[in-house]
Amino acid sequence: MNVEFIGKGIEWTDSMKAFVEGKVERFNRFLKEAEEDQVEVVVTLSTSRAKQKDFAGESRPTLYRVDMDIYLKTWGGGALHAWDEDIDPFSALDRVMDEIERQLIKLKQRRHELRRKGHKIKEEMIRQEIRPHEEEERPLIVEEELLIEKPMSMEDAVFELQDSGVYFLPFIDAETGTLRIVYRKRGGNYGVINTKCKGL
Repeated sequence: MNVEFIGKGIEWTDSMKAFVEGKVERFNRFLKEAEEDQVEVVVTLSTSRAKQKDFAGESRPTLYRVDMDIYLKTWGGGALHAWDEDIDPFSALDRVMDEIERQLIKLKQRRHELRRKGHKIKEEMIRQEIRPHEEEERPLIVEEELLIEKPMSMEDAVFELQDSGVYFLPFIDAETGTLRIVYRKRGGNYGVINTKCKGL
């Protein structure tokens, strides 16, 4: 796992780098279980002034912001992101690591579920003796039914898109109840179309 440290207006200390590298080691187990072995980690540290003064009312304290991006290079790619800020950089780092770990656990669970579904489909094809070379000529347009199992958050929709390998995913937004479509963009990030149509 390659870890890149970026400082914006601040230098990374050796103790902060060691802290991050030690914490990142615990991610290896989740990545291995999710069959993800090509990973790049980018940790960015920046500072800003707090909007409010400190308790003594004398000055605005310095806030340390930590952004962590994990770029996944297998299973169709994708990225995980988390950020936090605090007057103590180690506290911000710790909370960011906890959030990334939560996302990795979710990723592992989703990939296990996808593999389980894939095995079921494969077994069904074998049972029915269906082979790709035996299929008839395919029509130009194939009508498919839109299956939306349940409302989900934008974060869950992006996870589902990453894991499924498709280019777009319609879903019902859990907050608004409207039909939205999240899709992959050429730059490696994601876009979303809000149809403003209420759920099906």
